Amino acid sequence: MALKELPSSIGNLIGLENLHMNNCENLVCLPGSFCKLKSLERFYLKGCLRLEIFPEIMDTMERLYELDFSGTALKELPSSIANLIGLVYLSLNDCENLVCLPDSFCKLKSLTTFRLHGCSRLEIFPEIMDTMERLYELDLSGTALKELPSSIVNLIGLVYLSLNDCENLVCLPDSFCKLKSLERFYLKGCSRLEIFPEIMDTMERLYELDLSGTALKELPSSIGNLIGLTRFNMNNCKNLVCFRDSFYKLKSLEIFNLKGCSRLEIFPEIMDTRERLYELDLSGIALKELPSSIGNLIGLTRLNMNNCKNLVCLPDSFCKLKSLERFYLTGCLRLEIFPEIMDTMERLYELDLSGTALKELPSSIANLIGLKYLGLNNCENLICLPDSFYKLKSLGRFYLKGCSRLEIFPKIMDTMERLFELDLSGTALKELPSSIGNLIGLQDLTLQNCENLVCLPNSFYKLKSLSRFYLTGCSRLEIFPEVMDTMEWLKDLDLSGTALKELPSSIDNLIGLTHLNMNNCKNLVCLPDSFYKLKSLLCLSLCGRSNLIVKNLFTTVGGRLVNQKDPHGLSSMKQLDLSESNLENLPTTIKQFQLHELILRNCKRLKSLPELPPSLEHLDAHDCTSLEDISSIKNLFKQALFCHDRPYQSLVLDFSNCFKLGDKGVGNDIDADDNTSLEEVSGIKKVLKQALFCNSLGWLFTNCFLLDQKAASGPETPKLEMPFEHMVTLLKDYHQATPESKKRNIIVTCVPGSEIPEWFDFKSVGSSMNIQLPSEWCSNNSWINFPSFVASAVVSVPDSSYTGGEFDITCECHLKSRNGDNDCFSSSSSFSFGSRLSDHVFLVYDGFKVREIVKSKASNNRIYIEATFNFYLEELDSSECEVKQCGVHRLFAN
Repeated sequence: MALKELPSSIGNLIGLENLHMNNCENLVCLPGSFCKLKSLERFYLKGCLRLEIFPEIMDTMERLYELDFSGTALKELPSSIANLIGLVYLSLNDCENLVCLPDSFCKLKSLTTFRLHGCSRLEIFPEIMDTMERLYELDLSGTALKELPSSIVNLIGLVYLSLNDCENLVCLPDSFCKLKSLERFYLKGCSRLEIFPEIMDTMERLYELDLSGTALKELPSSIGNLIGLTRFNMNNCKNLVCFRDSFYKLKSLEIFNLKGCSRLEIFPEIMDTRERLYELDLSGIALKELPSSIGNLIGLTRLNMNNCKNLVCLPDSFCKLKSLERFYLTGCLRLEIFPEIMDTMERLYELDLSGTALKELPSSIANLIGLKYLGLNNCENLICLPDSFYKLKSLGRFYLKGCSRLEIFPKIMDTMERLFELDLSGTALKELPSSIGNLIGLQDLTLQNCENLVCLPNSFYKLKSLSRFYLTGCSRLEIFPEVMDTMEWLKDLDLSGTALKELPSSIDNLIGLTHLNMNNCKNLVCLPDSFYKLKSLLCLSLCGRSNLIVKNLFTTVGGRLVNQKDPHGLSSMKQLDLSESNLENLPTTIKQFQLHELILRNCKRLKSLPELPPSLEHLDAHDCTSLEDISSIKNLFKQALFCHDRPYQSLVLDFSNCFKLGDKGVGNDIDADDNTSLEEVSGIKKVLKQALFCNSLGWLFTNCFLLDQKAASGPETPKLEMPFEHMVTLLKDYHQATPESKKRNIIVTCVPGSEIPEWFDFKSVGSSMNIQLPSEWCSNNSWINFPSFVASAVVSVPDSSYTGGEFDITCECHLKSRNGDNDCFSSSSSFSFGSRLSDHVFLVYDGFKVREIVKSKASNNRIYIEATFNFYLEELDSSECEVKQCGVHRLFAN
C-alpha cells in the first residue's frame, strides 16, 4: 500500500491482536499511541523501507510477543523497548542503517529469538548487564562487529549463536567457554579472526562449530574441552598451519572438514581409537603423508583427499580402516604408489584414484572384496593392471578414461557378473583380450579415441548383456568382428571416425540395435545386404558420408527398391542424419521410410528435396547453401494422418542459412500473386488447418534473404504474406473450437524482414506496447470468448560484425482487470543464427497459456480491460541484438 502513516486513533483498536504492515514502502512514521494497543500480539513491519524511527513505548505491553522490523530504515531502537515485557521474537534482519542497540535490551526477559542478520553498520553489541535465561537464538551474521562484550556470558540460555560473515570481527571474549547451553556456533567467513580463545572449562553441549574461511593459524590446545563436539568445519582456513595433538581428545567428533586449508602440511597423530568420526575431508590441503595412526579412526566411512597435490604416499595401516566405504584421491598428482592391502576390506565400495601418478596397482587390490566403483581416469603414468583384477567380484563400474600409456588389458580368468560399465577411452590399447567375454554382466563398453586399437576379439558376441558400445575415434580400427550369435540387448553402437571399410554380413544378429552412428567413416564403401534386416533400428547417422553410401542405403545390391521386396526392412527407423554429405539430390525412395526426423545440416551441394515421408516431424536443412527447391514440403501438410493419430505430433521445418532459397523454391502455390487459383488458396488453408491442430509448428526461414518481405528489389506484394494471413484466419477457427478438441498448440515462424506484417491489429516501435480490450469480451461469464493473441517482433542487429549465436525471444503479457488486479503469462522460443544475420520478423502463438489463466480466473468475475506486452531477448549472445518493432493481432472466437 501507499500508506505513509497511521492515525493516532489507531490506539482505539483495543482488541487488535495482529497488525501486518509488511512492504508498506512509503510508511515513514508510527504514532505514539501505538503502545495503547494492549491486546496486540504480533506486529509486522518487514520491508517498510522508509521507516526510520520507532516510537517510544510509554507503557508496558505484556501481550506483544512477535515484532519484525526486517528491511526497515531504523537507525536505533528506543530504550523504552524494554517495556515490551512479553516480547519473544524480535527481528531486525537487513536493517542496513542500524548503528546501535539500547542498553536496556537485556531487560527483555521473555526474548527467545533475536535476529540482526545483515545489519551491516552495527559495530557494537551492548553490554548485557543482567542474565537472560530465555534467549536461545542470536543471529549477528553480516554485522560490522569487531568484538563481543565479555558480558555475553549472561546469555545463559543461548543455544544458537551465528557470526557468519562478520568480516570486521577480530576477537572473541575469553568468557566464551561459560556459555554452557551453547550448541551451535557459526563463524564462517570471519576473515579477520586470527585467534580462537582458550576454552578454560569443558563445554558439553556445543556440538557444531564452523570456523570456515577464518584467518586462524592454529587452534588452542584446550580445543579438547569441547567434549560434545560432533561437527567441526574449518574449510578454506588458508592460514592454518598446524593442528594440536589434543585433537584426539574430541571423542564425540563425527564430521571434520579441513577442505582447502592449503597451508596445512601435517595431520596430528591419533593417539587412541576413535569410533565416532565417520567423515574426514582433507581435500586440497598440503599434506605429504598421513600418520600411520590413521588406522585408529576405526569408525571412518568417508575419507576425501582430492587435490592433495603434495601427497606422495599412504600409510600401510590404511587397510585397518575396516569401516571405510568411500576413499577419494582424485588429483593427487604426486601419488605414485598405492599401498599393499594386507587384509580384506569388505565395506570399501568406492575408490577414486583419477589423476594420480600411479604406474600400477598392487595385486592385493583383490582384497577390496566389496569394491563397486574404481576410478583411474587420466592416470597418465599407468602402464599395467594386476592380473588379479578379475577377483573384484563386486565391481560394477571401472573407469580408465585417459590412461594414455595403458597398452594391455589383463585377461579375465573368471566370469564377472556385476561389472556393468567399463570405460577405456583414450587408452593405448591395441586389442582387447579374448576373455573379455567373461564380463557377462557388461552393459556399457566405451573405447572412444583409442587410436591404437586395430582389432576387436571374435568373442565380442559373448557380451550378451551389452547395451551400449562406443568406438568413436578409433581411427585404426578397420574390421568389425563377425557377430556369431544374436545379441538382443545391444541398442546403441557408435562407430564414428573408425577406419571401417564395411560391416560384416552378420550385423543383422544385432537384433535389438536401435541407434547406429557411422559419422565420418571415410573408408566405408558399402553396406551389407543384411543391413536392411535391422528391424529395430530407430536412428541412423551417416554424417559426412559420400553420395555412394547414401544411395546404397536406399537400394539393394540388385537395384530393387527397399520396400518393394522387403516391406519390413528398416521399418522402425525414425531418425536419419545425412549431415555434411556431398549429396546433390536425395533418392526418391526416401518417401517410403517412416522417418520422424531427417537431418541434412551442412549438405552444401544439396539443390532440391524430393517428396518426403508423410510421417516427418522435423526437417533440419541448416546451412544447405545450394538448396533452391523445397516445393515438395507442401505435401507434408496434406496428410490426414498428420495430427489425428498422434496426440503430441509436431512439425518443425528449419531452412536457416539456405541463402539460395527463393519464392519459387518454396512453391508457386504459396504465391497468391502469380495467378494462383482460388482452389489452390483454399488448399493451402486446408493443409494449414491440419497443421494448426498439432502440438507445435515451426516454420523457420532464417537468413533466407531472397524471401525478405520488404526486399528492395521486389516491389510486388510479399510472397509469404498470404500463408501468414491464412495461418491467422485458421487460428481464429482453432480459438473458437470446443476445449476438448484442442491440444496445446505452439506456432513459431521467422523470415527475413524489417517490419511487422500489415494485417496486425497493433504495432509499436520498440519492445513494448499496450492495448485496450473490449469490455464486452465476456458474455455469460464464458471465458472462451476472451481473445487470444498472435505476437510478432522485428529483431535487428545494429552491428554488421555480429558473429551469430543463440537467443530466446520471450513475449510477456500482463492482463489488467477492471478491479485493478493483474495476471501475467509469457511464451518463449529459441533461435540460432549465423554470422550473416539481418533484420528478421518472428511470429509466436501460444493460446494455451491465455486460455488457462483466463479460465482459472473466470469464476471470480474478473473482467480484463487492458493488456501490456513486453518482448525480451535472453540467453546467449543476445546483447548485440534488439527488438526494433513489435505487434499484436487479436483472435476472437466470435
